[in-house]
Amino acid sequence: MKKLSDAVADAIESASKSIVRLERSSGIAWSTDVVITAAHTLRNDEQLIGWDPQTDVAVLRMPGLEPIEWSDANDLRVGNFVIAAGHSTRATFGIVSAVGGEWRTSAGGRIDRYIEVDAALPPGFSGGPLLDIDGKAIGMNTSRLMRTGTTIPIATLRRVVNSIVEHGSVRRAFLGVGVHAVEGGLIVLSLAPDGPARKSGMLVGDIITSLDGEAVSDPASLHEMLREERIGSEATLQTTRGGEPREVRITIGAM
Repeated sequence: MKKLSDAVADAIESASKSIVRLERSSGIAWSTDVVITAAHTLRNDEQLIGWDPQTDVAVLRMPGLEPIEWSDANDLRVGNFVIAAGHSTRATFGIVSAVGGEWRTSAGGRIDRYIEVDAALPPGFSGGPLLDIDGKAIGMNTSRLMRTGTTIPIATLRRVVNSIVEHGSVRRAFLGVGVHAVEGGLIVLSLAPDGPARKSGMLVGDIITSLDGEAVSDPASLHEMLREERIGSEATLQTTRGGEPREVRITIGAM
């Protein structure tokens, strides 16, 4: 047990130099001049580069940082020891209680991996890292996305942070339609002005049945097909209008 205790203390000591104290939360040194934290904890921070409420990630500019060391944690298993760390060399210890695949937040953000731990997040720990026993960061903790708190994995952070640094926000694929599930597909209830769907000639009342041959049965299934990497690409929507089948060529936009 002493070896485990020393390993935990060493891990916290190693990572603490890369954990930043913010006004209402903790932050993680992403690079020598970039900090990431939980977006819900910020209030009009002048150092803000950008933020993404759908994944609760915010990016700030700060000089003179020592970046944290990351682990992809591809072999993360239920039962592995983990450490939730906060600013001022604070930490809580627990185990991984569940792991799973990709999931969506209530706001629609795509999280690449589900990680659940039994370590509670004390006040001020949102935006801090979840560490493995070697002191490497597995992801960023937040109390906003789930009632019990959760960890945003490195794969999601890389995608979101890189987009914010480059564009100031997260670009998401966009058709420009408001839809509702009906028998056989999705009926178009609204069209965004100058959106891809309106430009392609779609009308309110059209029914979308599939995208590139893949059937859509509810708004979530359409949303799932519209990944960031499809921005700017062409797609074919199979639709019906007045009971007559139609094919619509559309260029997927960015929201």
